[in-house]
Amino acid sequence: MAQPLENESAGYNASDGQMFGNASTKKIAFYGATPVTRPITASTNNVSTATTVSVSTAGVGLAAWGFASQVEITNLVTGVSTVQKTLKDLGLMA
Repeated sequence: MAQPLENESAGYNASDGQMFGNASTKKIAFYGATPVTRPITASTNNVSTATTVSVSTAGVGLAAWGFASQVEITNLVTGVSTVQKTLKDLGLMA
């Protein structure tokens, strides 16, 4: 079966754009996933902005990767995991 050459728009040419889920309690989903409400946000408040990386092979530790503490690494992993789970819940990531 041939696919149509045109696309169907969800908007109505409104000048202010398109919105999905106009409240945090509204559920949305993509690609057949079960609709979910607005996901929680991941906090990155405890991750420093340090970008210096040590290239020394002696004494390689947390600072060698740009983290001041194990807490920063844990927060980063938590944040990335939260984003991954959110994308999966919305059906945007398999």
